[in-house]
Amino acid sequence: MKERTMVLSAPVKLNNIQGIFLMVVGVFFMSSMDAVAKFLVEANYSVFQILAIRGCFNLTLLVAWLVTHGGLSSVKTRQYGGHGLRIVLGLMAPLLFFLSLKEMPLADATVIFFISPFVMTALSVPLFKEKVGVHRWGAIFVGFTGVLIVMQPTSGLLEIEAFMVLGASLSYCGIMLAGRWLGTTETTFTIIFYMTLGTTLLSGLASIFFWQPIALQDLGLIGFMAMLSLAGNLCLIKSFSIGEVGVITPFEYTGLLWAVLLGFFIFSDFPALNVWVGVAVIGCSGLYMVYRENLRSKKERAGPKPHPAPNP
Repeated sequence: MKERTMVLSAPVKLNNIQGIFLMVVGVFFMSSMDAVAKFLVEANYSVFQILAIRGCFNLTLLVAWLVTHGGLSSVKTRQYGGHGLRIVLGLMAPLLFFLSLKEMPLADATVIFFISPFVMTALSVPLFKEKVGVHRWGAIFVGFTGVLIVMQPTSGLLEIEAFMVLGASLSYCGIMLAGRWLGTTETTFTIIFYMTLGTTLLSGLASIFFWQPIALQDLGLIGFMAMLSLAGNLCLIKSFSIGEVGVITPFEYTGLLWAVLLGFFIFSDFPALNVWVGVAVIGCSGLYMVYRENLRSKKERAGPKPHPAPNP
């Protein structure tokens, strides 16, 4: 579950090649984290237990930074409702996604989860009064079609895990949209700190009812998940800070490739034909949306064409 955040204190020279590289590496780290989570849930560890331990690792790092750099003043807030909403959604998103991975192949779940960019675009209309033209709505419709191809709702084999992934994707959309709203008054660190603190406390309380002894190597794997999450988010943040958004955004779709490769080499899962078709449909619709945004951005930068002077 990644958050795109740009915090620039001074102008940064754009470097699209490095930006693309960091995007690909960051997405690989996040996909690897999901693969580790799938391994752990298949070992019958409670997702609450996994999230609680991972949260403790992440919270330790955040508190260490708070003590050495920020101080308590850096996490002062009055937006308790907004942070509370993000905490609930921040627990639901990984909970539902990791639960789905117990039965669903990693690639299938990742493809369905990629509906989130289209959902966020659609929700930006009522929430932020953004204008979404016919091209965006068309891309959204095609993206949903790709998800339906993967889920096969008419096959009679529709699984509850597919709805879990949809729920995780919608929760993720809520996290990002709430973060955008909070970002107008709160710092990035404050937003991340409260969600990490809240989700760790909630998952820790819930894990009391599901706790089981955990092997030392599996505890190390959860710590590895936390490292992958941190490294992935750092790569993504840096990627968006040095590269043009329109250039590097399409490389988020390498997550589909990583999910297929990790699923095959680690779990011997090879996607069915409908999954490949869904990947193609979602990928094409997303790339078309990026193309349209780039085209519109270029037109805005160019400005209106000057009218030719009348002939005397």
